[in-house]
Amino acid sequence: MTSIAAMAVAIWALHAEAPADEIVQREMKQDMVLRALVDELERGKAGLKLEDLQRPYFIEYGLVDAAVAWVSADLGAVARRDESRSRRLRTGVRVGSYELDNTNFSGGGYGYGGWGGVSIPIEDDYNAIRQAIWWATDRQYKEAAETFVKKKAFMESKMIEDKPDDFSREPPAVYFEERLPVAIDTAPLEQLAVALSAIFRDYPDIKNSNVRVEGVLGNKYLVNTEGTRLRTTGSRFSLHVSATVQVDDGMELSDSISLHGEKLADLPAGDELSQRCRKMITQLLATKQAPALESYTGPVLFEAEPATTVFARQFAGRFAGGQRPVGSRTSPDDFENKLDKRVLARFLDVVDDPTRETIAGTQVLGHYAYDDQGVKARPVTLVEQGRLKTLLMSRNPSKTFKNSTGHGRGAYGPTASTGCLSVTATDGSDAATLTEELLEACEDEGLEYGIRIAALGSIGGGFSRGGGSAPLVMYKVYPDGREELVRGAEIAQVDLKAFKRVLAAGDTPFVRNSGGWGGSTTVSAPAMLFEELDLAKVDRDFDKPPILPSPLARQRDDTTE
Repeated sequence: MTSIAAMAVAIWALHAEAPADEIVQREMKQDMVLRALVDELERGKAGLKLEDLQRPYFIEYGLVDAAVAWVSADLGAVARRDESRSRRLRTGVRVGSYELDNTNFSGGGYGYGGWGGVSIPIEDDYNAIRQAIWWATDRQYKEAAETFVKKKAFMESKMIEDKPDDFSREPPAVYFEERLPVAIDTAPLEQLAVALSAIFRDYPDIKNSNVRVEGVLGNKYLVNTEGTRLRTTGSRFSLHVSATVQVDDGMELSDSISLHGEKLADLPAGDELSQRCRKMITQLLATKQAPALESYTGPVLFEAEPATTVFARQFAGRFAGGQRPVGSRTSPDDFENKLDKRVLARFLDVVDDPTRETIAGTQVLGHYAYDDQGVKARPVTLVEQGRLKTLLMSRNPSKTFKNSTGHGRGAYGPTASTGCLSVTATDGSDAATLTEELLEACEDEGLEYGIRIAALGSIGGGFSRGGGSAPLVMYKVYPDGREELVRGAEIAQVDLKAFKRVLAAGDTPFVRNSGGWGGSTTVSAPAMLFEELDLAKVDRDFDKPPILPSPLARQRDDTTE
């Protein structure tokens, strides 16, 4: 059990026999921010009304009280550092009714107090905080009322049939986790960034490198006029290591390491991190010396890490359901049009389960108890034996799905989004078997070799945080067991149809955590063998390499002499 979950259980143990109202009152006495939110909410519910306009039927406040700190280092020296403390409020005011309100309209404003919310005083001053909430609510209500009038007028001039409700009805939730102190000690962040970045002094052939360590922690609040009262807590610490080399032909290759944890201590120990950095550097320098791949069409085996990245980019956003805004059009690729149709190979299943805390022993950062609309998290089976069964829903209904699945996410404008997306294969294969299947598929096509992609990165310049997009570490795999490292090719396209023609998948997932606290997601997937993909040599004009060698190379030469 995580420390946050343990704190939540401790609170509920204290209040196990208490009614919800009593629990809320106890927490309000101890938490001034919660008290200010609830008191102003009740005042707005009772008195917010413009002449000749409807009273709001729903008001919601979401507040993020957080501290953020990060340190960036190059070659053992701090390059930049920053830390901040903020309270940001989103106001959700709805005019009309659950059936028809001011939202889901392309001609409306941003809502929620604007993207990014509005600033609230960071000092625990009850009156100052209520003043800021009042002002934000007033502006939001006026905008909502104006938008509602525009939306009704627009709808009267259009042919609109079978429109779903604008907002789903969900049971209110009362849930409190123990508040965290909102402060970050930056010294350990700086120590780690400086120590890891110093490793690159030993490798003068690395053109650019950077290490960034960052942390965010705090408390999130959600209260609404339905009775929801939530306070959840969390923290995320991330390490990003990036490096770039330049080949003699001008091509730049970039690789990166991205690691995340709830605490800084959740990241690997210093020795392991050093080894991982040196391994990345060694691999990048070897790739620099590898010959360029001219072209290839045939079976391609993605190892689990790059397969997870490719799957996340192609599918994660497509599983989000919800209606189109009035005045807009639905994309022909909308997954609601593909329900009960096959979207993946028949042996692949997909589940989004934000209640999970680990996958294959790896910490899941897409875990949460309640989403950002106060709906309890639950597992959802999205794909079964390759067929799309359902979609992830926020409180924005569609014609097919009327209620939330607990996936309304986004601190300043919740929409349907993934939490912990997991791909599994029936009777998955080990690495040796996948290689055999790759070679069998190549033999069927009369090919001399197959391609195995071990890592994605960036080609052409710039760092590649989060995995990159082009094949960086790839091998020609021959029937006699030889493997030849090659570089410099791009995949023409990995479209949805390619995932229907996956020939085999692995038995061990890679777990990819991304995003900061309050928006973390997890995607896990095994290795995947695609039946056919097109790879072509990168054909572009590259910058010439530097005229003089790196100062680090000169220092090394001087030391050698």
